[in-house]
Amino acid sequence: MPTTLQPFLFAAVLLFAIPAWGSDTLPQLPSTGSASLPSVRMAALPDQTLTVTCYLGNPNDNQSLGSITVNSPAAAGPTCNSLNYACQGRCFGCYADFDMAEDVCVDSAGRKYMR
Repeated sequence: MPTTLQPFLFAAVLLFAIPAWGSDTLPQLPSTGSASLPSVRMAALPDQTLTVTCYLGNPNDNQSLGSITVNSPAAAGPTCNSLNYACQGRCFGCYADFDMAEDVCVDSAGRKYMR
């Protein structure tokens, strides 16, 4: 193999291997609403757009209010709550997390939960 291709091959392997490292330990949402849900703080990636589905109350109850686009994962819940009058702080913004193969839901305070 030519030596000029080896650094590119190594970089490609790293791009696929690095996202697999780390623990994905977000708490699960209960099947019925609860006032004291556990939360996990996570850093949001800048310059990222996500399609978010807004849910009134517990996302597991499937009361969808529609979809929006946000600039960061942390903005999912607060943006849903600010755009939908019916929310009044009770909505969750949920988006697909392909690393975990599950939806991540964010409440009005920016706390993240697994759906």
